[in-house]
Amino acid sequence: MQKPFNCEDTMKDIVIIGGGYAGLSCALRLGARVRKQGLAARVHLVSARPVVVERIRLHQRVAGQAMRERALDTLLAGTGVRLVRGAAEDIDVQAHTVRVDGEVLNWDRLVLAAGSRTDLQAVPGAAAHAVSIEPDTAVALMQRVAALPPGSRVAIVGGGLTGIETASEIAESCRGLQLDVRLVAGQRLAADFPPPARAHLRHTLERLGVQVIEGQRVVEVAADHLCTHAAPLPFDLCIWTAGFAAPPLARHAGLSCNAAGQVLVDPMLRALSHPAVYVAGDMGAPVQPPGQPLPQGCKSAMPMGVHVAENIVRELRGAAPDPFDFALMFYCVSLGRRDGLIQWADAAGALTGRTLTGRRAAWFKEFICKSTIWALQLERRGLPAVVWKRTGQPALPSQMHKELEPTER
Repeated sequence: MQKPFNCEDTMKDIVIIGGGYAGLSCALRLGARVRKQGLAARVHLVSARPVVVERIRLHQRVAGQAMRERALDTLLAGTGVRLVRGAAEDIDVQAHTVRVDGEVLNWDRLVLAAGSRTDLQAVPGAAAHAVSIEPDTAVALMQRVAALPPGSRVAIVGGGLTGIETASEIAESCRGLQLDVRLVAGQRLAADFPPPARAHLRHTLERLGVQVIEGQRVVEVAADHLCTHAAPLPFDLCIWTAGFAAPPLARHAGLSCNAAGQVLVDPMLRALSHPAVYVAGDMGAPVQPPGQPLPQGCKSAMPMGVHVAENIVRELRGAAPDPFDFALMFYCVSLGRRDGLIQWADAAGALTGRTLTGRRAAWFKEFICKSTIWALQLERRGLPAVVWKRTGQPALPSQMHKELEPTER
């Protein structure tokens, strides 16, 4: 018979899959708690990449800006967390094992924090003729942008924040190429933002030379043009930022998932179908009323990772896990290096008419990007630095404004 998870005479193995914002936050907080409290647990972090990927800066990389890389093994040194390099290939939720490049890891608690990718399968031709912005494609895409002849047409599909930031960054950083940058939104640009915020986004994009095309949903991608319900839109390079999908790992393991492949989780961030599995970051979808999704990105991924770590610590000490409580404070949008938009939310998570724009907003966004790394560096030293606003209603972990980019990422 399997011993209870909090049994003190048995060493427990916690395996965290994913070395991004959620996985790293979870591993660093959990490693610190295990060290300081003398808990009988081993922490393993599985990552296919040797470096920390700052996903919120990938659009800058595509535009040709240099990005500093930080080695995972350096960040984890002295934390007690074991780094397992490789891709998680198979999870057995009955045997409590996961296979990583041939090595089989046993686990008592599993944390899924492998993030998400842009969905290139939803629209015919997108996978063949468009490129998404991913950690493993950003450098090659940067090289393609830099090699474009002057006057080339760049179509960026998706009117959400990723599309907006990518279009503005390329338009500003690649002015010498005189590119014809077009941002194609199936609905309105940043459809869920209040009118003043949308007006600033559009004005800034147009000032940078970006042609904003709204209300034209792409139904197919051909080799050199986008097929819409209106006229065809020709391109020399198509960058796809619309839609997202979680990796198939969880679905293949038999966990209950939604249509996007996200694991359905309870208020404690445990998989509904398998409570020994926790989920943090983009892979998780809370199902408690009102059932609205958490916003994607580091703003929710890092708090989720830390909360999962604390819940596992509670279990190790024989206590029940706590529900996750999170409230949206603001959205940060970079519009090149000299402009930006900070869109504030009220106590309930609804976007308000309060905004910050211009150079101050650009500085604020840069500060937030840097603070994610600072927080991780402090967490590795055992200093709890990942903090977030709470609603005060933890029974409703998803009481927030609807994610701005569920279909147009």
